[in-house]
Amino acid sequence: MASQVATVLSYVVLVRAMHKEDFGVLALLYSFVGLVGTAASLGLEQTLRRFQPEYLKVGNVAAAAWLVKRIAALRFAANCVVLLGVFLAWNRVAPFFGLGPYKTQFLWFSVLILLYFQTQILQLTMAAHMMHRFSVGSVAMLSYGKLIWYSLLAFSGALTLRTAIFADTLAYLTIYVFLRVMYHRHCTVDAAARSYKPTTVERKRLLRYGLFNNFNDAGTFFLESRVDNFFIAGFMNAVSVGIYSFYLRLNEMAMNMLPGRLFDNIIQPMFFAIKPADADRRVPQYFTFLLNMNLLVLWPVLAFSIPYHGEIVRVVFGGKFIEQSWLLCVFLAFATLNSFSTPVALVAQYEEKAHIQLLSKVFAAYNVLALFVLVPYMGLYGAALAIGSSQVFKNTFVWWHMRRRAVWVNAGSSVLASIVLWGTAVLLCLGIKSLTAGPAVVQLLLGSAVFMCFLVVHVRGPILCASDREILLRLFPGKEMRFLRVLGLLSPAVPASGLR
Repeated sequence: MASQVATVLSYVVLVRAMHKEDFGVLALLYSFVGLVGTAASLGLEQTLRRFQPEYLKVGNVAAAAWLVKRIAALRFAANCVVLLGVFLAWNRVAPFFGLGPYKTQFLWFSVLILLYFQTQILQLTMAAHMMHRFSVGSVAMLSYGKLIWYSLLAFSGALTLRTAIFADTLAYLTIYVFLRVMYHRHCTVDAAARSYKPTTVERKRLLRYGLFNNFNDAGTFFLESRVDNFFIAGFMNAVSVGIYSFYLRLNEMAMNMLPGRLFDNIIQPMFFAIKPADADRRVPQYFTFLLNMNLLVLWPVLAFSIPYHGEIVRVVFGGKFIEQSWLLCVFLAFATLNSFSTPVALVAQYEEKAHIQLLSKVFAAYNVLALFVLVPYMGLYGAALAIGSSQVFKNTFVWWHMRRRAVWVNAGSSVLASIVLWGTAVLLCLGIKSLTAGPAVVQLLLGSAVFMCFLVVHVRGPILCASDREILLRLFPGKEMRFLRVLGLLSPAVPASGLR
């Protein structure tokens, strides 16, 4: 939670202090993270995420260390090749997106990209070793590092595109060094890893999984919101990219607050360690748990944004980009609809159905076509509609093929109770706004008071089923249990029908 607060504060400083055009260019440069990650994917991270917990579960530490070493080296080499290709093609391609004058900035940003992916590999590794204090701690270090640098630069009036890239690069370098030291101290078995040689069957299994996920990642790039920035830059301008990225980033920060994001790294090793004999019982429980923990936060966040989207931007960000504040509601609405994305992807990975995830990327073509059609006529809202709807179609396609085990245990009661509860809260707050005149900060305080009352009912209702609360109890059996009981997360729940 502290790291999320630091992330929000650093973003507030960045938006308030940075020029609109510089902010838009920085957002467009960050789109290259997804581009490079896709072009140099080779299914590497997905292979590491899938097989490292399995190796560690059976005590094959040498295989796990061998896999980490190979993945890190391949990722670095592949990234360098793609970045070199982009740099050589810069003068021909960059002008289409308004990036022609920023070749030097991209060169420095390339260092950040390399650090980003190496850091991601180490975070996945520490999580697989159940050393979450390091993987989660590194995220907090990154957030605080950015906040410190942004604050110092803003205070001195020197927060520009160039200095923002420098600050982010230094923050990533710090956590990479930290994770590397912790890995060598607690996890590495170099001698065993060097002598380890996987069998031919195992190599084919890894290569097959990586190959499928390489094409999965290629399709994913055209289904992620970052690709929108290139279309917006081509059809509109860098300032529009900044506006769109601003509301997209607000949505992402809200998503990062989701309990599901916190539990992903905890649940994933447990998920992939499920014995086949227990899968019919355990997989629906974990699927439901991750989905419900996401909706536990998404429902109130979406509801709060409807009456107060303008007030949030005015008070927190000084009114910058407020003219398009309804974009925040659009992004959050699609985020709620897509809340089952990660849980259903985990089920597909557990079943080793990479080909299903690959087939789902056919909706990338729909997204590209929708962007070409909607952005010129609907502008930023057309981009949001294109990406949001394509993700809904893609996730629904995967769920349909995984529906035997991707079972949402308490779907009916959860959805009905949430719509009634938060629909009432929205109507009440809109009524208060129409009857009460006052500055934006006062309206936010009044709305927050109303929503806190509704939250008390929310966490004690059927949004969580009995198995969700049992999993929470198993994950936090110590002193945290008292805090969870105070919140109402461990109070008696309506029994989950269909739970086996």
